[in-house]
Amino acid sequence: MSVPSHIDFRQLHVVIAHPRDHDGELLIRHLQRLGCRVESVWPPERSLAAEVDVLFCLVDPAARALLDAATAQAGPAVVGIIDPRQAASLRLLHEATPHAVINRPFDPATLIPNLVVARNNQRYQRRQLGKVAKLEETLRSYRKVEQAKVILMERRKIGEPEAYTFLREQAMRRRVPISVIAAVVVDSNEVLPGDKE
Repeated sequence: MSVPSHIDFRQLHVVIAHPRDHDGELLIRHLQRLGCRVESVWPPERSLAAEVDVLFCLVDPAARALLDAATAQAGPAVVGIIDPRQAASLRLLHEATPHAVINRPFDPATLIPNLVVARNNQRYQRRQLGKVAKLEETLRSYRKVEQAKVILMERRKIGEPEAYTFLREQAMRRRVPISVIAAVVVDSNEVLPGDKE
């Protein structure tokens, strides 16, 4: 198996959650030939160390907790290992959503393409999760600004445009985002609800 010259797997920390049977040993040897730092665990723990880059995991009820933990957040690239003849494995694959999949019995020719696909899918997932986090933060900020406007409108007996202008001017004066000023208004209203501004 030749490795494309532009791919360097020597920096990868790989964990293999698979029994040390023929397929498990074959996978370990091939990854070591690529230069990966390989660690084998079976039965698997419920989580992984933070520095793991790639997880090859048998899609099996014994590894369910690890699969769920690894795919639920932006963790390592996850390559599921399945036996397509086992219905339980296929059902679990539907729920686990790894970044790539290889079949048992193991075919060494599928290793590099699936490793590359898993890492690309993991990077894409991280970017998407980052975008979702930013959108959620924007939505929280928007809600805070809307709450602050309502509070200012009630307290100061002013209209919505004036309330927004007040928040914007305070934010510009203090050189902070408008959401920070809005949060102060909302928080102070919760602490001192009867206090008039």
